[in-house]
Amino acid sequence: MKMLLAALAALSLGATPIMAQAISEYTQYDLDTDCNLIARAPDNEGEWADFVCTGHAGYPFVLRSSDGRDSVTYGFATESGMATFAPFNYANETVEWRVRLDRNTERPVAAIQRWFIADQDGNWNRQLLVVSKVGQPDGGGACAMAYVANTEGANERARRLADELVDGFECGSTAPTIEDDIRDIVGDR
Repeated sequence: MKMLLAALAALSLGATPIMAQAISEYTQYDLDTDCNLIARAPDNEGEWADFVCTGHAGYPFVLRSSDGRDSVTYGFATESGMATFAPFNYANETVEWRVRLDRNTERPVAAIQRWFIADQDGNWNRQLLVVSKVGQPDGGGACAMAYVANTEGANERARRLADELVDGFECGSTAPTIEDDIRDIVGDR
């Protein structure tokens, strides 16, 4: 009887689905040539523009440029998934996508992008990585999950956070992880 129970336990453990391993894929874009303008500020109502760009596996991302500040929402989402930063900033033109294989289809689940931040004097001397949840066609939000300081090992920390946070992260109710070195830039989110 003990052997039968042990065999059934081993069989049930073997049937437990193993979480899909994420890999990194990269896309680069030039806002002027690779992205489409989808909205812009009417005359005399500020300066902003929204662009839609194609990411990995056909997943879109929307970049909003407004008054010297960018924000990006990745994947299929109906609302902006990331607030911008108070200082002037811009997003790097390379996006790292954390991708899982889902029934032989690559599915981006998280995006990592480097941001350049200006100081009070207009010097572009600070950088950070934003780890975002990618909105899926069948639902689920898109939002920033973590903010990583540009220190040694930043890319590895960002990938680890993307993989650890994405499955349980609820946009709008889960607070993002913010590394202490950049709290002054990111603020409370």
